[in-house]
Amino acid sequence: MKIIEKVSCVSEVVRCLKEGKIVCFPTDTIYGLLGNPLLPGTLEKVYAVKGRDKSKPLILLFRSIEQMESLGIEVKRKEVFSSIWPAPLTVVFPLKLQSPLRRVLKRDDVAVRIPNDAVLLQILEEVFPLFAPSANPQGLVPVKCCKECFEYFGDSIPLCVEGKCGNQPSTLIRFTSDKWEVLREGSFPISKLEEVLT
Repeated sequence: MKIIEKVSCVSEVVRCLKEGKIVCFPTDTIYGLLGNPLLPGTLEKVYAVKGRDKSKPLILLFRSIEQMESLGIEVKRKEVFSSIWPAPLTVVFPLKLQSPLRRVLKRDDVAVRIPNDAVLLQILEEVFPLFAPSANPQGLVPVKCCKECFEYFGDSIPLCVEGKCGNQPSTLIRFTSDKWEVLREGSFPISKLEEVLT
């Protein structure tokens, strides 16, 4: 596993992602395993590395709502989420029938987020979407540094980025019909959502 600093990581991370490799990265919430789900085999690779149940979906990161819509994601209450993102808030939206993500994810909805992290947004300018499940084998505590990443995954993860990240996962809500529901409380306050969505 190669370890690089976050301040100078963009070009190397982008190269790895375009080659279908998995990168351990400190996001604005917690360390995540980044990868490009539109490349054949990458999605299966991250499920295998994490030992994750394939029935559990992976969050996808984007730089903008326009990127989401370009892949057939039906963004509800667009004006509200435009004012919230980037933020540690993940939202499950429906996928339109023609969305290429339906074939990749084998689902009719998807959990998405725009991260509040300047370096990650730079990466998402060049490679999107990116899946970003927590950096840990299923059922274990997420890593907090590259040393812990290596202890979990060894050389099955070729690149780890060392840097600061948050210490709490994102808040997760579902918004696939006219109503929204909280699936997981995290670092984005539910009270703020209630103010803008009700």
